[in-house]
Amino acid sequence: MPGDSEVGFDGYYVSRAHDDVEVPQDLETGLSGSVPAPEDGNSEAHDRRDDLSPTFTNDQSESAKATSVTGGFGIGLDELVQVVGGVHRLEALNQHNGVGGLSSLLKSDLKKGIDRRDDEILKRRQAFGSNTYPCKKGNTFWSFLWKASQFPPSLFIIIAAVMNYLLRMKGKAIHDGLYVEACVILATALGIVVKAITEFKQSRQFKKFSEEKRNVPLDVIRGGRRLSVSTYDIVVGDIVPLKNGCQVPADGVLCVANSLKIDEQEITGSHVTVQKDLINDPFLLSGSKVLEGIGTMLVTSVGINTEWGLKMENQHETDEEKPFQVYVKWLATSASWLVVSFASVACIVQLCRYFYGQTKKSDGTPMFILGNTTIDEATEFVITSLSFGIATIIVAVPVGLSIAVLLNLANTTRKMMADNAMVQRHSACERMGSVTHVLCHKTGILTSNQMSVVDVWAGGIRMQDRNDDSYDMDNVSQLPSILKELIVEGIAHNTNGSVVFETGVTEPKLYGSSTEQAILSWGNKLGMKFDEARSASLPYPIPFNPNKKYGGVALQLGTRAHVHWKGSAKVILNSCKWYMDGANNRIAIDEQKGEIEGIIRDMCMGGLRCAALAYQSYEQGSLPTTEEERSKLPQDLVLLAIIGIKDSVRPGTRNAIQMCNSGGVKVRMVTEDDILTAQAIANDCGILEDSSNTNIMTGAQFRDLSDHDREQIAPKISVLAQASPTDSLLFVKTLQEKGYVVAATGMGIHDTKTLRAADVSLAMGIGGTAAAKENSDIIILDDNFVTVLKVIQWCRSLYTNIQRYVLFRLTVSVSTVAICVVEVVFYDAFPLHAVKLLLLNLIIDIVGALALAYRPTARHLMEKPPISIRDPLITKAMWSKLVIQVIYVVQTLAFLGSDSILTLKHGHTGDAEKVKNTFKFNSLVFCLVFNEFEIRNGDQIFREILRDNMFLITMMSTIIVQIIAIELLGIFNPAVRLGLIKWRTSILQGFISQFATRFPFEVFHYYRN
Repeated sequence: MPGDSEVGFDGYYVSRAHDDVEVPQDLETGLSGSVPAPEDGNSEAHDRRDDLSPTFTNDQSESAKATSVTGGFGIGLDELVQVVGGVHRLEALNQHNGVGGLSSLLKSDLKKGIDRRDDEILKRRQAFGSNTYPCKKGNTFWSFLWKASQFPPSLFIIIAAVMNYLLRMKGKAIHDGLYVEACVILATALGIVVKAITEFKQSRQFKKFSEEKRNVPLDVIRGGRRLSVSTYDIVVGDIVPLKNGCQVPADGVLCVANSLKIDEQEITGSHVTVQKDLINDPFLLSGSKVLEGIGTMLVTSVGINTEWGLKMENQHETDEEKPFQVYVKWLATSASWLVVSFASVACIVQLCRYFYGQTKKSDGTPMFILGNTTIDEATEFVITSLSFGIATIIVAVPVGLSIAVLLNLANTTRKMMADNAMVQRHSACERMGSVTHVLCHKTGILTSNQMSVVDVWAGGIRMQDRNDDSYDMDNVSQLPSILKELIVEGIAHNTNGSVVFETGVTEPKLYGSSTEQAILSWGNKLGMKFDEARSASLPYPIPFNPNKKYGGVALQLGTRAHVHWKGSAKVILNSCKWYMDGANNRIAIDEQKGEIEGIIRDMCMGGLRCAALAYQSYEQGSLPTTEEERSKLPQDLVLLAIIGIKDSVRPGTRNAIQMCNSGGVKVRMVTEDDILTAQAIANDCGILEDSSNTNIMTGAQFRDLSDHDREQIAPKISVLAQASPTDSLLFVKTLQEKGYVVAATGMGIHDTKTLRAADVSLAMGIGGTAAAKENSDIIILDDNFVTVLKVIQWCRSLYTNIQRYVLFRLTVSVSTVAICVVEVVFYDAFPLHAVKLLLLNLIIDIVGALALAYRPTARHLMEKPPISIRDPLITKAMWSKLVIQVIYVVQTLAFLGSDSILTLKHGHTGDAEKVKNTFKFNSLVFCLVFNEFEIRNGDQIFREILRDNMFLITMMSTIIVQIIAIELLGIFNPAVRLGLIKWRTSILQGFISQFATRFPFEVFHYYRN
């Protein structure tokens, strides 16, 4: 977790870009000499290119030397690949005189890197390739179309249409209904095309997002300058500094290594952490991750010529299960079987009535009389009855549910991307809407990660960034000269950052973590000349220990030596025996220790991160020689300074946390900062309402609790301070055991276990490492907690949109089946012609899905608790609304069909029956339209609906299509024109249907049981 766990001291840069000093004796072998092969020959973890890397013999060595020069370089691409990926790579490296000889062949300087000129970069790309991976060609649109056409309900509908056409082929003419089958196939094909287009666009969008995700900025040394470039801009010959948590961007060879431990699991499949050094294993593979330590590498292979490139080339696309897919499949299957059952019952009843002579003609005589009715007449009735049953099945089977889910998901992910949230796993959208707890890191998410030194104690003097203080931060002349020199010496050498002065620019460019940049900026105020200070001595770094919270650097200064330490203020202070006063005297710290501890407490209570600088002097030749001795913090240090670093809370964070609280989502801050600092920031953010002992706790206190006590207290904890990644993981698992749905943020490589364990994992796009992004469900591109709130809102909106469409689609299916069954069984009639049913299906499945899919997110979604992930999608209240709506529609249409209500001028003639059935169909459509309106605006005021252009367009389109179908397309549609009174009556019946489901049920902001 960069910056948060290490107080900004996450590793130290070794390979200097601005000095001309000798290389340490113990590193000379790795820089310019041959590297001896290990005695045990243990290189199985890297021998995955056996087929590409033949054994190096003497003949082949001579052949390698005679290889033609590529692009003016002294070594070709094939040889470079064998150096890192070959079976005998140590032997191959020795053939080229170690990493020093290899850098000479590549025309690269191990200290200054390659030339920064664009033509030099282009030349290397042409000779050795670019650091990009040829992504496998994605599925074409036609493959998605083929997949969508294999959806079982769609196949069933097409087969039914073909069967219907074959049944009615004899004597068929256009006015007899040839267009019925055309309408079936058109509606089904349109649904298939919409689904294929949506999935195709999602596939292309995901591919684009994946490329952006791999585009990670990192530091390189070019022309003696430390620059930040994209991973894609790395070329062979680049010098790349490595630190804890970063991902190796290309294959290469180490030129500097210090306690470097690498995770190569994704490349080699081995779960064993690999210790890298300059003698036995200096090789690094692209895609591996730095777990501990620091180092510097020479890039030897990029792009498809790396191990990671081979893996990317063989990567296969996988079909991820979409949100709600399981439930929607079950719902669609169950509804389909019920529809088929009821439609079959209606057809059987109608056919039994017909053959038993119960079906009457308009003059009252039976339609079927055994011996009198011809076979053609009987066959025509059977075909008509079966066609009606098939059409009922087609319109009632909820095929559009999957289309609605896809449209909602596509729209939601697109809008989330516009709000700086990139969805990697679509299934996370379903869980995010049900999140009850968000475990959020402080630095860079709740705070702006723009740090500055605002409070310093040094030499007994307190300097603060306040206008009313005579000792302000800019007045550094008050510090004694020797103390100032020691502080500058420690800042310049004991850092992972750098200071670069560009030509024509007055302000220097600072590199490194935000904490490092803040300290370097203060060092510049002290008069630090970074390049000059670093070139005056030979540093040997002591990597930062994230568990012990300190790191250092050993300096050989002619006849003397200094070891500078930097880390947590409390940890460093406890190891100090002396401090430097304002007169450059070394004074025993015992008498001042209480006062200094009070200053640290005061800084922490002000929300500042406290670091300390200290040093120890050694005589020549008395420096610790072993790594264990060097990494151990001495207990007689001289305290130089206590530094207070400010990291302000991001604008809007407090309001966002308050909205989360009002929506039943509790935000828990996890940080490795001091408990007082964490408490102050939590108060500023609005996370802490009070500062009781039960809602703020350290990681050590939490992990020392028993399992039972931990489960009881975990829901009450608002701030977990001084917490390690292991404590965060334990916090997540404890909350999950209590039944909560937990989202967790992560930045560093050590956060990956927590991200994998959380129900929803959120990685940071700016401060997050490649490892964190790979293991996350959603990437927050701007590292802002306000974006996390937007993600929750969009995912809740996705849930409600799908919930609304399912309710609407089930209402249509049940209403259609109920009307047809009631009319056939009780009234012995076909109330809705097949074409009318198909037109209804076209309107509902496509237009209805569009109307309810593009509903924008609303603030009021955060005014109710989250829906439990275990709750059913269709709630009891929704089922009740559905039943009431269906009863209203059936009774209304039966009432309108009564002869006493509907006055027919021509009695029971054919035209009169057409008028009746057209009137029923028109009333049904408007009932469903207004029902859709009621479902859509149940939790919104009318003004908000008027701003939803997609909903208004789809509603108007539905009404216009209905008017055209009734008034202008009578030749294709067995309907007649209706008078103005009947149009008004149909609209009135639809308008009244809204109130049928509003009482006695209240309008829910967020549908619940």
